[in-house]
Order: sequence, then structure tokens, then C-alpha cells
Amino acid sequence: MNNNLLECTIREIVSKYPETEGIFNGFNIFTKEDLSQGLGDVLRLKTLLRIKKINPATFTRLLGDEIENTERNHRLSAVVINKPGVFNFVAQLPCALHLPLNYAFHDTLQRLQTEKNLQLNYYIWSCSNDILAFSDYLQHVQDIDNSPDLILTTDYNLFNKNFVRQFIEKGFYTTWLPQPVHSTLDNLGIVDTQGWYNVVAVNPVVVVIDCRQLGSLPVPKTWADLLQPEYEQLVVLNGCSGDFDDIVLLNIYKQYGDAGIAALRRSVRTGMHPSQMIKSMASNNPGRPPIYVMPYFFANTVSPPIDAKVIWMEDGTLITPLSFLVKTSKVAELQELIAYLTGPEFGRICAGAYFPALHPRVDYQLPDKACLKWLGWDYIRGQDIESLLERLNMSFIM
Repeated sequence: MNNNLLECTIREIVSKYPETEGIFNGFNIFTKEDLSQGLGDVLRLKTLLRIKKINPATFTRLLGDEIENTERNHRLSAVVINKPGVFNFVAQLPCALHLPLNYAFHDTLQRLQTEKNLQLNYYIWSCSNDILAFSDYLQHVQDIDNSPDLILTTDYNLFNKNFVRQFIEKGFYTTWLPQPVHSTLDNLGIVDTQGWYNVVAVNPVVVVIDCRQLGSLPVPKTWADLLQPEYEQLVVLNGCSGDFDDIVLLNIYKQYGDAGIAALRRSVRTGMHPSQMIKSMASNNPGRPPIYVMPYFFANTVSPPIDAKVIWMEDGTLITPLSFLVKTSKVAELQELIAYLTGPEFGRICAGAYFPALHPRVDYQLPDKACLKWLGWDYIRGQDIESLLERLNMSFIM
């Protein structure tokens, strides 16, 4: 399908697959106004991607995933059983994982419904498109019977203090059977030995340099380098004013305290969605920033002739865990779904989106020189993460 899409005009793609319009808009490379002016009738996808300097393999995979996801969603709608008031399974996923995992879940849930008569109410949404705010949802769950049976996310709101005290510390949620861990990740302490969170993959955040814009400035090699005065107003973070990347803020605060957050605020010019960062690097705007902090997936969408370099920080590439909670009372009932989440097929989907999986039989998908760095369970449990993030983000109201 992907090669055929490259030969199609933009109008042919959007007309046949209306669900792809959101991807074009998300990357800010083609709009309804462009279509109305007739440009989509003559411009082929391969030409558009070449003009916008976007990796065609990655972009067409996103289109293909969205098309397949829509088709599977239509098929699944006939077999999903509604049980008002209860979510058996909720997942909030980064946009890089949302499409491939969404349709994978649809297939898996349909199979479980058909073969095992496992009837699930579920809700899967993207971190960048919250119809239901995840943090608000967790705060307003007051009864364990109304709490989801299984929750999958990279969101740090999973460590919400009230939710932890009310449900997790009381033993309502547990880890699955101990799983072997990929040797490269085994020394990170990413496995929750306290028995609450089931980590299945990690999301790396890297620094990407626009080499044309950096000029004579040295390439930053550590996170401390980015806090130096010479990088003032030269850094772009994933996020927007008052809502920046949790993992960056928390790691800088852990290592350098409020002084580090103040220095980072001085360095940061603005926040952008990673797709907007790619567009910025592809532009000829002489005033564009030279340094971008983004998830590793999006760093792999950068394509020549953009002159960019991915930096693996010497003091560690920051990671966020993709983890799930499962109710102790529901482990037996949901064992097939849990087995899928902890199995090699799920791990390969994560790794294919540049989320290294913990499963030992899944290729790691990161360069050998990549040193990973994560906050640690002791630090997370010692903080009121939600309140801390709210305070840190207040420093970045722009």
C-alpha cells in the first residue's frame, strides 16, 4: 500500500481515505485550503514529502496505519459489548504508538471476544488528543469497582498521589508474573520490584540539532550543556506553554533543582509538537531555533536534505516507561490480554515505533552508544508528581 500511496495525488488519498486528513494537518504540510485551490489535484505524495523534507517511509507508514485502523474499527464495532459505567481497559498512548497499537488492540480484543467470550469496554486515546483528560479521570474515580481493570499509559499521572493511596497502596493493583528483561535495559532498574507497575517498553527523548542553524556554537553533549547561557532562546521543547514534556522537566529538576529549571526556561524559546519541529527544520526561516528536544520516533522522520544530527547525551537519553496496572482481582480474567501486552508481538510493535521493548526476544532498535537514563522508582514514589509537574510547568508560562 505504501508505495502506491506515494504515487497518488493528495486529493486521491484524502478522497479515498478521509481519515488521513488529520495526519496531513498534524504535520502542517497540507490543508483544506490547499485542496480548495486545486494543488492537491496535481501534487503527488512523493513530491510533497520531498518538498517538505519528510521521510517517506515513516510518513506513509503513519497513513497506512490510520487507514487500517479505521477499517478494523468499523469491523470491531459490531462485536464490542457495552457495559455502562465500567471500563475494563483504558489506554492513553503517545501519538507514535497510538495508530499501530490501536488497530493491534482491535484485532486482539476481537479475537478474545470471539474465542474466549471476553467482553470488554475499552477506551484508547492519544496523548495529543485528549477527549477525556486522563489526570481528571483518575482523580474522580472514587470506588475500586468503577476504576478500570487495566490501565496502559506513559503518562506520569498514573502516579497520581490520591489514586496511589486509594487503590495501589491498598493492593487493588498488582504486577503480572515476573518477566525476563532485555539485557540492555536490565541494569536501569526499570522493573518495579515493589509489584505495582508492569513496564513493557520505554519512550526515549533525544536532542536533534539543526546543523545549518547551530553555527559556531558547540554541539551540546550533556543535559547540563543545554542549561548554559550560550544556548539562551535556542531550544525547542515538546509541548506548549504551561504543558511541556514531563520527563524533561522532572529529570532537570531532580538533578539541578529550581536553579536548573530556571536555566532551562532561559534556554527554551518555545514549545512545539514534534511534527511542527520537523517542519521548522525543513524551512528556510533564518531565525529558526537550532536545537529540538523530541521523542526518538519523530527524530527518525527527519530526512535529507535536512542537515540534522541526533545527539545521544553522554549523561543519558531520558526515558519514560510505558507501563500498565491490572487489578489483582482481574488477573485471571484478563490473562490473555496481559499475555499479549507482555509478549513478543506487542514488543515488536513498540520497537517498530522506536519504543525499546523490555521483552528479551525483541530487537532493541537503538544504537550501541545510546546510554539511557530514568528517574527511578524511589524518586517517583518520594514525590507528589502531579503537584510537582504543575509547579514546574508554571515556570514555563510563556
